[in-house]
Amino acid sequence: MRYDVIVVGAGLGGLTCAALLTRKGLKVLVLEKDHHPGGTSYVFQRGAFKFPMGPLSFSYPGYVSSLLSSLGLKEPLEFRRNHFQLIAGDLDLVYSVAPKELKQELARKFPREADGLEAFFQELQQAMKLIYDIYLWHPDYLLEKLSPLQEKVVQTEYSESRKTRILSWSQTFSGDVLSKYLNNKLLVNFLGSIGTGEPVMSFLTLAMMWNIMAVEGIWYPSWGIHGISDRLAEIIRAGGSELWLGMPVKRIVVENGQARGVVTADDGFIGADWIVSNADSKTTFLELMEPAAVMGEFLEKVGNTPYTGSELCVYLGVEANRIDLSRMRATHLFYCARPGQAEENNPGTDGLNLESKEIEVCRWTDNEPDHAPPGYLGLILRVGFDYDHFARFRTGEKKRTPEYRAYKTALALKLVRVVETIIPGLAGATALMEVATPLTYRDWGHRYQGSIAGWSWRADWTRNFGRKLLVETPVRNLLLAGIYAASELFMGGVPTAMRTGELAASLILENKI
Repeated sequence: MRYDVIVVGAGLGGLTCAALLTRKGLKVLVLEKDHHPGGTSYVFQRGAFKFPMGPLSFSYPGYVSSLLSSLGLKEPLEFRRNHFQLIAGDLDLVYSVAPKELKQELARKFPREADGLEAFFQELQQAMKLIYDIYLWHPDYLLEKLSPLQEKVVQTEYSESRKTRILSWSQTFSGDVLSKYLNNKLLVNFLGSIGTGEPVMSFLTLAMMWNIMAVEGIWYPSWGIHGISDRLAEIIRAGGSELWLGMPVKRIVVENGQARGVVTADDGFIGADWIVSNADSKTTFLELMEPAAVMGEFLEKVGNTPYTGSELCVYLGVEANRIDLSRMRATHLFYCARPGQAEENNPGTDGLNLESKEIEVCRWTDNEPDHAPPGYLGLILRVGFDYDHFARFRTGEKKRTPEYRAYKTALALKLVRVVETIIPGLAGATALMEVATPLTYRDWGHRYQGSIAGWSWRADWTRNFGRKLLVETPVRNLLLAGIYAASELFMGGVPTAMRTGELAASLILENKI
């Protein structure tokens, strides 16, 4: 059978695209390697606990809610604001607050930097005010061929003044801006990375991230993120399209520069007028297609431009009355015991300086109380780790050396001990522990080398493709959807994935009509 559209992968970008097309009467086939929809936007169960596979919350709830409503989902959808706290050295603050409030709190903690903070926040807020809805009017965030309405919006909103400022901010390292005003290294790193890392983003990307954190906010939906995935899957099936779970795609077929269909894992060919890949860009072009199918310059950019790194994730089921959470004043706490120290990543766990790493602690059951039995909490610990650190343990897809389990368990226990300095009693209260590594994200999350947050956020890489939106590709009738279909997460992860799926659907519908 032939389809109007085949979507490779049932992540949120692919599901959004397929649901929108199905609602317009197109015959869509979604092929998903896993046995559940949503990709990493789903949950798994261990014992009496449930945990998220990927995103914990997201921004732009108004956009997400409006998009879901347009698909006919009328069930009430509410959002719970998630707040964020940083403990690093002597710094302890909740920073998911309005810029004015954050500036005042930082000036109180760093009185010698008060004048510099005033000047920096003035520049930052100018950028935040300008770019909060940039995805609606800036050509780089829209499809190359604009609709008449979009042309009118671009002509109205994209003035020469805005163009000049945005270009300047996109070419300026955030660290260069911060160093003009501030001297304290911990403060510079915090404002430049929203954490303890070095400020490597462009000033434009930094303004987007602070807008997400401080203005739009980061929220959790009452349906759960997995619930959004399930409802999108229901729309696809109810509308007469098909979602095949447990069916990997082996190859995207390209003939004479145009996508023609796919070959599935059972070597069957399925044809379609359009292909939308929800796999990441490197997997799509470097693994699912023949090199000759893509123009060399584009393929080189895809191969050479780095992704963000991966992480070690430790899921904990803990007895609530045996731990002290008094220092944790937000759902998400980022903690670094010794900021500024050099990180060590030696092969043995004893040589790892986890105290110098930024560790995220999430009280998962703040968002999903029913995901733990009575008297227990679900906690998640996450810390960045390179894929290469674990690569020696991988012998094939979902295959590991005998030493792998003991190594990752020892590393997880060491991470628990570090976090126990701010959550006393944690080790003794742990009733269940599950550990995911970059290998997990590669083999079960289907992310290229375990990448978790799209393309690199470094300023010198985000400009590599020229445009911010990568939905359209050099291969005719092949589109991308998902977080890797944009060179930066301009709305954060979940809404960027859904936005790219929406744009892919609109392009197909425009050409179909």
